[in-house]
Amino acid sequence: MDEILFPAPGGAAERRAPARPDFAQRREELSRRYDELMFRWDHFRQTHKVRPKWFLAAALTLGVVSTATLYTPGYAVVVDGQELGVVADKAQFETIQGRVEDRVSRVLGRDYTLENTVSYRWRVVNKRDLSSLSGVENYLFNHVSEVTRGYVLSLDGQTLATCASSRELTDLLESLKAPYVNENTIQADFTADLTLRSEYVDVRQITDDLSSLRALLTSNTVEAATYTVQAGDTTSAIALRQGMSLADLLAMNPDVEADKLWIGQELTVRQSVPYLGVRTVDQVTYEEAVEPPVEYVDDDTMYQGDTKVLDPGAEGLDRVTAQITYISGTEDHRDILETQVLTPTATKVVAQGTKERPKTMPKGYFIWPVSGRVTSSYGGRSIFGTYNFHGGIDIAVPYGTSVKAADGGTVTTAGYKGSYGYCVIIDHGNGKSTLYAHNSKLLVSVGDKVYQGQTIAKVGTTGRTTGPHCHFEVRINGNQQNPRNYLP
Repeated sequence: MDEILFPAPGGAAERRAPARPDFAQRREELSRRYDELMFRWDHFRQTHKVRPKWFLAAALTLGVVSTATLYTPGYAVVVDGQELGVVADKAQFETIQGRVEDRVSRVLGRDYTLENTVSYRWRVVNKRDLSSLSGVENYLFNHVSEVTRGYVLSLDGQTLATCASSRELTDLLESLKAPYVNENTIQADFTADLTLRSEYVDVRQITDDLSSLRALLTSNTVEAATYTVQAGDTTSAIALRQGMSLADLLAMNPDVEADKLWIGQELTVRQSVPYLGVRTVDQVTYEEAVEPPVEYVDDDTMYQGDTKVLDPGAEGLDRVTAQITYISGTEDHRDILETQVLTPTATKVVAQGTKERPKTMPKGYFIWPVSGRVTSSYGGRSIFGTYNFHGGIDIAVPYGTSVKAADGGTVTTAGYKGSYGYCVIIDHGNGKSTLYAHNSKLLVSVGDKVYQGQTIAKVGTTGRTTGPHCHFEVRINGNQQNPRNYLP
C-alpha cells in the first residue's frame, strides 16, 4: 500500500505533494491581497468618516509600542579593538571583569588585574541580540596569557607534574606498570591515590621534561619491615644483611638485647620500597603437591615425645586456579578460585610413644646453666691483645656458683681441657651437645646420665680466663652455634 503524504480536500488523500508555486505567483498573490485590504479600508473610512490624522496617530502609537517591545538601548563592548558583544549596561561588563580577575587570581595564587583596553559604543539593538554574559566571561578568561588549560598529575593530593597534554603523562604511567604485567595479568594499578585531571593552571607550571618525574616515581624509600630470626643469626649479621648499622638495629628494637636472640624472634628492620608501588593481579592455573593427612597411633614401647613413621603415605596432586596479587612484583596474597584433585593423598601413619620418659632423657630444649650477665658474646672478639673467634658466651657469676645441665643427656667429657680449664660436655642426642668451661669443681663423671637442671659443676677461673664465669657452648653435629639462639 502506498504511503499517504498529504490529505486531499474533502478527506481524500493525494499520493504525492503538489508542486510549490514560484516567486512570481507569490508576488501576484500578495499584491492581490494588498489591493483587497486597501479597498476594504477605503470603504471603512468613507462609511465611518475616519480622519487621516487619527489613522496616522494610531499607526504611530502601534509602531512605538512594537519598537519598545522588540528593541532596547545597549552598549557594544570593545576589548583591545575587538567587539565582543552588546550588554544592557556598562555595570554588567564590569561585573564580568571582576569575576574573571577572581578566577585568574585563584589559579595563579596571587592578585591579578586585567589590563585590556575597554571602550563602549551606544546603540539600539534587538533584545535578542544582547550577548550571553557567560560567553563574554569565557572569552576574557581564555585570553589571559598567564593561564592555560593543563593536565595535573597528583599523588595523594600532592601535585607531581603539569603538562599541556595528557598523553605524555599517561604514557609514563603505563611504562611504570609494564615491567609487572604479563600474559596472566588481569588488573594493574597503583598502590597510591594517583589522579590525572584537566584544569586551568599557571603557564609557568607546564613542563615537557618528565625525566625528573620518572626518577622520583621509580626511586625507593626506606620503610620499617619485620625480620624473623633464623638459626645461627646474630644481631651484627642481621644488621649487615639489612644494610644498616648494629646501633640502628638496636635503636629500632629497644627491647632486644644485642646478645640474646632466639629462633622465631621478630625484629624491626629497614627495607627499601618503591616510591610508587604497582599492584597487579594475575589469574593463573598451576599444579600443587598436597601433604598427606597424618594419623597418630599410640605405642607403649616408645617414650613420650618420640615418634616413628609406620606408613609414609603419599602426597596428592591438585590443579589450582588462583588470583595472585603482587605489590611491585612481590606476592602480597592469593585467592584460590578453584581446586581440582588430580591425584588423591594417602594417609601417613605415625606411632607416638606413651611410655613415661626417664628423668635424664633430653626434653629437646635448653635452659640457662647459670643466671648472670653476659660479658662476652658469640663471635669475633679481642682478648689479651689478640683477635680470635669466641665459640660461646661468657656468663659472669660469683665464684662457686652451681652450674646446671641445660638439658638431660650423657656426660662425654669431664676433666681438664686446655684453655677451657675444668670442663664438662653433655651429649643430648640428635647431634646436640653443650659445653661448660672454667669450672672450679666437677660434680659428674664421663658416662653419667644427667637430667635438665641438675648441678654438674661449680663456677671457677681455671683455664684461660680473666675472672669467674661460666663459658657455655651449644654444638650441633660438632659445630659451634650461637647459644643465644637456643636459650629462652
